Amino acid sequence: MNPWLMSAVMVVAWSVFALQMMIKIGALKKMAPESRMDQIPRRIGLLFKIGIGQEKLVGRSRERMPGIMHALIFWGAMLIGIREVTLMGEGFVHGFQEYLPLLGSNYLSGFLFIYLYNIAELVVLLMILVALYRRFVPRPDRLDLNWEGVYVLLFIAGIMLTDLLFDAARFNLIDEWQYSLHQFEHPIYGQERSWAPVASALAGLLVGLGETSNSFFYHFGFWGHIATMLVFVNILINTKQFHEITALPNVFLGSLDYPHARQKWIDLEDEKAWEEGKIGINSLEQLTWKQGLDLYSCTECGRCYDVCPTYVTGKPLTQKWVNQSLLRHLREEEGNIYRTGTTSGEKSLVGDVIHPETLWACTTCRACEDACPVSIEHVPRILGMRQGQTMMEEAYPPEISSAYKGLERNFNPWGVGFDQRADWAAELEIPLMSETSAEDIDVLMWTGCAGSFDSRNQKVARATAELMKKAGVRFAILGSEEKCTGDLARRSGNEMLFQMLASENVETLNGYGVKKIVTQCPHCLNALKNEYPDLGGNYEVLHHSQFLKKLREEEKLPQGKNDRNVTYHDPCYLGRYNQEYDSPREIISESASSVTEMQRHRNESFCCGAGGARMWMEENLGTRINEERVRQAEETGANTLATGCPFCMTMLSDGIAASGNSEKLETRDVAELMLESIKT
Repeated sequence: MNPWLMSAVMVVAWSVFALQMMIKIGALKKMAPESRMDQIPRRIGLLFKIGIGQEKLVGRSRERMPGIMHALIFWGAMLIGIREVTLMGEGFVHGFQEYLPLLGSNYLSGFLFIYLYNIAELVVLLMILVALYRRFVPRPDRLDLNWEGVYVLLFIAGIMLTDLLFDAARFNLIDEWQYSLHQFEHPIYGQERSWAPVASALAGLLVGLGETSNSFFYHFGFWGHIATMLVFVNILINTKQFHEITALPNVFLGSLDYPHARQKWIDLEDEKAWEEGKIGINSLEQLTWKQGLDLYSCTECGRCYDVCPTYVTGKPLTQKWVNQSLLRHLREEEGNIYRTGTTSGEKSLVGDVIHPETLWACTTCRACEDACPVSIEHVPRILGMRQGQTMMEEAYPPEISSAYKGLERNFNPWGVGFDQRADWAAELEIPLMSETSAEDIDVLMWTGCAGSFDSRNQKVARATAELMKKAGVRFAILGSEEKCTGDLARRSGNEMLFQMLASENVETLNGYGVKKIVTQCPHCLNALKNEYPDLGGNYEVLHHSQFLKKLREEEKLPQGKNDRNVTYHDPCYLGRYNQEYDSPREIISESASSVTEMQRHRNESFCCGAGGARMWMEENLGTRINEERVRQAEETGANTLATGCPFCMTMLSDGIAASGNSEKLETRDVAELMLESIKT
């Protein structure tokens, strides 16, 4: 080959690539800071499990076959990436592969590598044909029919075909016309051609075309491959295929110990932040650099489509569309951010880029994040933009105002007098913390607003308390001293209200020396366990299903059976946020006569529609999310729909009433089922 020509091609192609990367990396560095380089061994584990292992593509029951197709393309591309190094080196030194560790002709591994990449090229080509077929014939709704996706696949096919053409013509020139070209030979392992079945078969087709044609294919295959690959690399940087470069780093930099980045603690007394509009996310550069990397890493696969309860029920939201809108804006502004650290200001983030209805439609259920194959963290962006709208613009759904007033005046969203918070326990003789001490109790029972004031969920609180009393647990409640944890306020962007409520709760809990808390509400659990530590509130927090399961394992509660056929609905904030799927199921399986799973269950569960403060907003577009979930439950033929969340209880009960099937299907909390089985 021609080293001078190869040098010129390399310098031009990689200089253009480096310039584009410099602007993108520079723009990311100008965005808000974030720490993502802790616990490197665990991050390497995530990289191999989710990134290289493609767990979220091949491991999910939904659309597993397309996932396997993509995984095969990905694994093949990784293997062929090593081949690219050998071919680039070939442009400078014949037989460059001989100089690479373990890949020379003196090693069996060198011959195995030739065999593997040869087979991989065929597999990738076949999978590309499958991918093209899916885009044009059955085409799922989640796949956009655009030429970008098509020409990317054609580029990859071109890279595979030119390499096979190069090898095939090389074999013919060596064997038929005795050209002194390099090939692998070994007294034991034999010749390279016998280790390259696909290229060898193609050589058999080309040999009849003669020496001149094969010489042309040899040079065309080599330089065509180099040109196609280098053009592709420089084109993909501004297409969705940029994820080929950013996806693995994005997975490596994913969140640990909590599903996504926790909301940042905002100093609300910082006057400069208010003056500069830096409360929440109000402009693109206020995203963290990791959130910017998330946008570059979006594959636009649309797997967030059919898991999103808002999209499925006809609402104006899919995280793919959100990502696409934000990414277009980022590409428009990355030069400005790189140079000045700010955007041009020509477009408002919420309004021009993201429609307000889209922003407020999200239930924060995390189904999109759980399904995302490249670990994009969608929800923190949504919550950050809500903070900006609520705190800076006072632009939030008007119907949530009454919930805010209730929280401000009586510390619950219904606005019921806070002095009535312990009325649900009037006949149960449960001590108040003000009447006892931390040394005299085992746990604090955190009732939550729904358990305290909602008549249906008061029954759940009573069932939980009765079970704890039967087990001989020493527990107390805060009564009127308990306030809403602030989950509703924080998920709707009202950080000031959240901090007020949370700070007062932490002061109360720490004042009593509380160490262990049991709650029936996953939203309370999530706030107390994962958000209160920022305020100095460090407690062991258990969902009531976890605590009741432990009591039964310790044989402090008897076992029994009722005659119910139960299907269980996984609450998002218990399952996808806090990874608890088994405790409720174990209670139900021990209590009910039969259990039937819905098609969407565990981490693939379908949201009830209440999260992200949506319980306090109107649902005027499309089908109601709770009614869709009830329909899914009805398909199982169960007569009881169980859950472990007061929000889910309310939404599912309303959904059953709307369906007109109240006589066939009823709701029960896991604690109610357990208590019923004991009394039966």
